[in-house]
Amino acid sequence: MTPDVGKKAMRQRVRAARARRPEADKHQVETSVARAALELAQVRGASCVAVYASLPDEPGTGELRAGLRAMGVRVLLPVVLESASRPTLDWALDAGGLAPTGWGHLPAPSGLGDLKLLEPTGERLGPDAATQADVLLIPAMAVDRTGLRLGRGRGYYDATLTRLSPKALVIAIVHDDELVDEVPAEPHDQRVAGVLTPSRTLFF
Repeated sequence: MTPDVGKKAMRQRVRAARARRPEADKHQVETSVARAALELAQVRGASCVAVYASLPDEPGTGELRAGLRAMGVRVLLPVVLESASRPTLDWALDAGGLAPTGWGHLPAPSGLGDLKLLEPTGERLGPDAATQADVLLIPAMAVDRTGLRLGRGRGYYDATLTRLSPKALVIAIVHDDELVDEVPAEPHDQRVAGVLTPSRTLFF
């Protein structure tokens, strides 16, 4: 099985498992993720953290974002650049208000379904704004024990991670069962430094 085919199969399994998660569990997952992230010394010492507005099937980040803002941390959220010729994320400050943009105005990518991202409505800071972040807490569908991350298949975060300073700490957020033994890898795939789940945080 080629890495590309393996990734598609793994994404299908993760989507199916996420669809079976009880709605009642989502609040506890969101609270646990926020508590774990906000207790990290690297996060508590950061002046700027990049996060994301979670999709309904992802571990929630609403409490985490609110907690960061309450700590006085400058919080950046990604914005999909629809007109870019290659996968590119812009960034804007998280002031608490979000609007359905991004994929909401694009044809749904093959295999991703109707993906409507919530994005900040404020001033766009440019793709290089991610380099201002001391810590980046990024989405994933799965992460393996070497730090390889399975995304949704469009390459936005892989492109962003190539811009960063080696000093930036990149942590992927997933559900507990999405920390796996192996993620199929392709040459462009970028590793993360750690993974955060509702019950544990691991660094590689």
